[in-house]
Amino acid sequence: MFAIYNIEGRRFRDNLEKLKKVHSPHKNQQADFHQNIAQDETVIIQGTATEKINSQGIDAYRKMLHANERTQIFHAYQVMNHPVTTLPPETPIQEAYHLFKTHQVNQMPVSTHQMQLIGLVTIRDLLAYIIEDGDQISFVKNKTVQDAMSSEVITADPISDVRRIASVMLDYDVTAVPIVNQQDHLVGIVTRSDLLKAMLNDPPLSLWS
Repeated sequence: MFAIYNIEGRRFRDNLEKLKKVHSPHKNQQADFHQNIAQDETVIIQGTATEKINSQGIDAYRKMLHANERTQIFHAYQVMNHPVTTLPPETPIQEAYHLFKTHQVNQMPVSTHQMQLIGLVTIRDLLAYIIEDGDQISFVKNKTVQDAMSSEVITADPISDVRRIASVMLDYDVTAVPIVNQQDHLVGIVTRSDLLKAMLNDPPLSLWS
């Protein structure tokens, strides 16, 4: 299951195919991952009344993909980074920049103090507010993370198939997908680096099959 969050909260939550109808991918991106799926894998695997995985749901999802019993199904919660370091929207740009350097990350979710996701900011976003003069670096004054962040963020459920998350990254040219549960709480983040590490650590995982 995928969702879209902005500063006012969640504005969409449904399967990947419906996401592409309400929020069109970049025209240059042509990734196509099982476009004929009628239901989202979250609903198939765990149903609508629970957040627990069950073996019958996994088997049903494999059959939907026409995959054999040995096909590894990896979920977001298995590869995501958690707990997540987030930034309040009122964080000054200079402070945010130093936090990026301290944590050695390229993106951070922006959230309320209740861990409600409202945006995502990348190091590239911050660089637009940094002035370099030789070896000297200064920051545009009176600007905060809210000025720099992406105002709409695509997220995935903890149970989402990492291959579909990879599809979202390609289609929408994003480097990270925050993971948000059914209660709208931010519980993790999956980056491109996380997917590459998963492929290296678990050779049976094929993102593109």
